[in-house]
Amino acid sequence: MSRIEILTIGDELVEGRLVDTNAGEMSAVLADAGLRVARHASVGDEIGEIVAALRAAASRADAVLVSGGLGPTSDDLTAAAAAAAFGLAVERSAEAFEHTRRFFVERGREMAPTNAKQADLPAGSTILPNPVGTAVGFRLDTGACRLYFMPGVPHELRRMVADQVLPDLTGRLAAAPPLVATLKIFGLGESDVAHRLEGIERGVPEEVRLTVQYRATFPEIHVRLVLAGDRCGATPEVLEALAGEARRRLGRHVFAVGGAVLDAGFPDRVAAELAERGLTMAAAEVASSGRLAQLLGLTADGRRCLAGGLVAPDPEALATQLGTVSADPGELAETVRRRLDAGIGVAALGAAGGPGGPPPGRLVVAAAGRGRELRRELHFPLDPDRFQLLAAYAALRLAFELATDEG
Repeated sequence: MSRIEILTIGDELVEGRLVDTNAGEMSAVLADAGLRVARHASVGDEIGEIVAALRAAASRADAVLVSGGLGPTSDDLTAAAAAAAFGLAVERSAEAFEHTRRFFVERGREMAPTNAKQADLPAGSTILPNPVGTAVGFRLDTGACRLYFMPGVPHELRRMVADQVLPDLTGRLAAAPPLVATLKIFGLGESDVAHRLEGIERGVPEEVRLTVQYRATFPEIHVRLVLAGDRCGATPEVLEALAGEARRRLGRHVFAVGGAVLDAGFPDRVAAELAERGLTMAAAEVASSGRLAQLLGLTADGRRCLAGGLVAPDPEALATQLGTVSADPGELAETVRRRLDAGIGVAALGAAGGPGGPPPGRLVVAAAGRGRELRRELHFPLDPDRFQLLAAYAALRLAFELATDEG
């Protein structure tokens, strides 16, 4: 089996000032392509540490993906370290220099002299184009190992992995992509989801290995059903049957089902349902502090279906803004719906709690429209950020139930 390692470089990573999302994203992309990563490592901006880490990884692995340290500043040492690690000279690449110069010219900016450093690469390396940043990447071979060096800027890294690294890797190493179904759930905890899926592997042929992977992405739960093993047994039909059984067990809490990559979140699903039915929604927000409108504003469907909303520090202030004497959640939902001429109105009341405020974690959500009213009262003692997010999701859940006649 081929061995792949990932090395990320930067003081900000090892000091904890920045969370290393690059290693995780690269591993996920490779895993979906059937390439397993054996090791993650991070080192700071010290050339001796980088040299040692590169040599160690190259001695063990068939491929090493390296990110970070290709910028124009004095602490960007990766290219020099790569040259030192493998006994190569550092040479200025005319192609890399022209890329950086053109990047600035096309944007009407003057290139600082320090940016020229980004064209100093190990002799004999192959350039990896970077259409969205100033620094090219590069790759080089040492013994049986190929190393890929990329910028640490996440959007630049993603583009380079997709366009340059992954096609090269899958052409060199044996890749066996698994069959993957992803289910996204809202309204159940991780332990509840696991309990409902207990024993689901009994429907899988003996020669096939099923892995059930859980990921809590508050307030959603994501489940991946991964089939590997004998390709005669790990068929799309087996996976489809498994996903169907999982969906049956989890019921209405499943809001999306897809393959290895499933980007849609619960707000996206609600917005799509509203848009499909030609419905708009208005929001009266206290507990969610504007998060509901913010979530819908991230997608085109969400922007189209959001008629508007009001945010206030408490229900009484909300009632005053709406010109009603009642701070009842259902009345506020109906009033904001009528005032903004929307098909559905929602209200999210309550607070995470604090001195002199309401009971910590008390949440009341209501939705009105289509001749009906729904409301729920929940209690979740959470920090303010997660409480606001949960309040937005809970209100969206009621809007979804009204839109689909599910409640």
